[in-house]
Amino acid sequence: MHGDIAQNQREVTLKRFKDKKFQVLVATDVCSRGLDIPSVDLVVQIEPPADPETYIHRSGRTARAGRSGICITFYTHRQVSLIQHIQSKVGVEFTKIGVPQPEQVIKASSRDIVK
Repeated sequence: MHGDIAQNQREVTLKRFKDKKFQVLVATDVCSRGLDIPSVDLVVQIEPPADPETYIHRSGRTARAGRSGICITFYTHRQVSLIQHIQSKVGVEFTKIGVPQPEQVIKASSRDIVK
């Protein structure tokens, strides 16, 4: 979902997501502010935002009304200082997990095959 989509289509898409017609919604910052989307468990950011307030709004789509949630933010070595700035301003310490190693991918894939 992005800003170039007509408003009525965005509303239909958002309603279908809320009604659990699909489990994944890929969106630009058009969904980061002012939307109440219950039961969002995971937010994935493909890069950190330029300012901490935007980070709060993006990640805030999860963990609402006493629920817990996860926000994953991908970043490059050049963006480490930006991540540190966000942590400082927001007052949280992010958990760095790094890129999955081949053996972790194989193990996860094996579990999926067994299921």
